[in-house]
Amino acid sequence: MAEITLSDGRTISYHDSGSGKTLLLLHSFGHNKNLWYPQLTHFQALGYRVIAPDMPGHGYSSFHPESHTVDLIAQSYIEFLEKINVEKAVVAGISIGGYIALRMWARGSHLMSGLVMMCSKAEADTDEIKERRRAQIENIEKNGLEAFVELTGPKRVAPKTVEAKPWVVDWIKMMNYTVSAEANAKTLEAMAIKEDDTHTLETIDVPALILSGSNDIFIPSDSPYNMEKGIKNAVHHVIEDTGHVASLENPISVNAHLEEFLKNI
Repeated sequence: MAEITLSDGRTISYHDSGSGKTLLLLHSFGHNKNLWYPQLTHFQALGYRVIAPDMPGHGYSSFHPESHTVDLIAQSYIEFLEKINVEKAVVAGISIGGYIALRMWARGSHLMSGLVMMCSKAEADTDEIKERRRAQIENIEKNGLEAFVELTGPKRVAPKTVEAKPWVVDWIKMMNYTVSAEANAKTLEAMAIKEDDTHTLETIDVPALILSGSNDIFIPSDSPYNMEKGIKNAVHHVIEDTGHVASLENPISVNAHLEEFLKNI
């Protein structure tokens, strides 16, 4: 694990291993860089440089609530890449990591040689989704972090994962317990107010891979297909029997699709 300090004083904790083509992995809400263990291990062994930062407020990265928005986190990651001397990277984001990846493209496309959107979307939240997120914030504020984690952890994965791979749910919960109640709440609000990036899709001129979970209840079912249509170089695969954390639920399938995609970049 390494750590770097940005120009505004924020610190980013990260894994950085291997050499060759660079793969930047941006984790999902409530988790940390260790979400990507199956991908870090697999792609380092294949000869890639794999980098996975902790999102601000998650893992060991510092938390600054006054600047905790999707757009500003994207700017932090751009500075982070420049500070660790990355000229080009394939950026892969899951859930909010995908939201951030799109904002990185809008702010710093020169740093990106490819884009992977996993269990994510380009659209802004609907009123219904905003209401759900704010109900989750209220739950955290009223009942504490444990009640939130225990309620939502199993919902992030497919029913088959809960039944056949209960360790995945345990892993998700363990990661979420490392994120403070305040950071969980602020990140939910950051997602609720994130801008609509559907207009950004048509500007993407690098190869793009879209991976969606067949049982993902947190991403509208048409969102991955909208991204597939909106990005001219996009390929889309559905990862069967997975929910919102496909990279951990079915890493064999995710890694196979990602490996094939990277061969052509």
